[in-house]
Amino acid sequence: MDTLTKAEIETALSARLPKCAVKCALNPDGSLSVTVTAHGMDQFTIANINRAHYHGVSGINRLVREIREEMVIARQSFWLSSVG
Repeated sequence: MDTLTKAEIETALSARLPKCAVKCALNPDGSLSVTVTAHGMDQFTIANINRAHYHGVSGINRLVREIREEMVIARQSFWLSSVG
């Protein structure tokens, strides 16, 4: 993924995260920040992603899985904090 452009990364992530809007930023240090806005307007930002750790299609798929896991954890934390 370290050879992909911002637009290519956004396209690849958007294709794998249906019903979500994906915005990426390439940081001056070469890292990636991804903001995902899910249905219901939940917004999640993952910053300082080392693009060199995500190679090819398998790397994109792994990043998508990690983003989804973070979204689930964030939602669970929100619901737990609002209940108690």
